[in-house]
Amino acid sequence: MKPFLTILLLTVTLGGFAQGTFNYKGVDSFPLNTGDIAFNATLDDSTFSLCNPRTVFQYYNTDSYYKQHKREIEHYFKSHYHPTIQTARETGYLTIRFIINCKGQTDRFRLYELNADYQPYQFDTGISSQLLKLTKELRGWQPAVYKNKIYDSYQYITFKLTKGAIECILP
Repeated sequence: MKPFLTILLLTVTLGGFAQGTFNYKGVDSFPLNTGDIAFNATLDDSTFSLCNPRTVFQYYNTDSYYKQHKREIEHYFKSHYHPTIQTARETGYLTIRFIINCKGQTDRFRLYELNADYQPYQFDTGISSQLLKLTKELRGWQPAVYKNKIYDSYQYITFKLTKGAIECILP
């Protein structure tokens, strides 16, 4: 499948991550936008805070990024990731979505996994947990800036895996 079509499919699919309402540290409950990541006490760091929970930009709305984004991220993962299993079954796409707050800190990591046929799938935990751990350890994220003001924003990294090995990293 063409890279553009793959990115488009993943973007549309990721848009449906979550929808509903939540109460954010004393703020009245308000509706989430499609794709927002609500705080989950069992998954998230309770000390991670957003500058403005009502305004968290999507990755495509701003210039939030990682240092020299593509080159450094690829180098980091390809030098630190070591597949624990290498079988044809471990082929597909593993996306990790998260928030970068206005201080450049990250949290609220969520996994979304698809097999090579774009069907929901669960990779071997040795693969998914290692990629999640490495993503959480990444430092150097730049917060979103829009009209000279710093904002919180969503970001994602998608790994195209072939037999458990990283074939490429999107976007």
